[in-house]
Amino acid sequence: MPTQRLTAEQITAAALDLMDAEGLAAVSMRALAQRLGVGTMTLYGYYRSRDELLDAVVDAATADAANHHGSGRPGGAPVDELTRLFTALHRTLSDHPALYRIRMSRPFLSPGVLRLCDRALGQLRRAGLDDAAAVRGYRTLYLFTLGCVTYAGQDAADTRSALGALPSGDFPHLSAVAPTMVATAGGPDEFATGLTTLLAAILGRTG
Repeated sequence: MPTQRLTAEQITAAALDLMDAEGLAAVSMRALAQRLGVGTMTLYGYYRSRDELLDAVVDAATADAANHHGSGRPGGAPVDELTRLFTALHRTLSDHPALYRIRMSRPFLSPGVLRLCDRALGQLRRAGLDDAAAVRGYRTLYLFTLGCVTYAGQDAADTRSALGALPSGDFPHLSAVAPTMVATAGGPDEFATGLTTLLAAILGRTG
């Protein structure tokens, strides 16, 4: 049993801080123990492995998203609840980029993330979708959210340079919309616009 005056929440918070400051590769049981001022074996009293610790970090970081970041009134319309839920997830992953790097190496299947999944499925089923449509809808929204975080922050100058180097005769449509693409891709409203579009398609007029 752990003997130090630590809580699991303090450990996961310190791990997330370390991850944010120095990147995912910097997170080891030894480095975290040094950050907390305890022996490495103390941490093993809480988490049996680094992977187990990372699962706990993901759980802790997504807890607010699963709770809608203080969602609006109970029983709100599914479209509003889903907007809050996935906006909160997007914000959490954007604030902590290393979290989606964990996802690139291992699935998010810990209880905290599955709680978010459960709440999203509940809203989709409440909107009248059958089970298959609800699952497909959830996957679409979840993968879109991950994708937006993964490709966020693209430098407009890089896009402009790449598009400007294309021969317009071979790429007529890209050349025609190049200014719009530079202005739009990675913009601050890109996620919100895409989420609204997806929810309208998934929920139709039932949301």
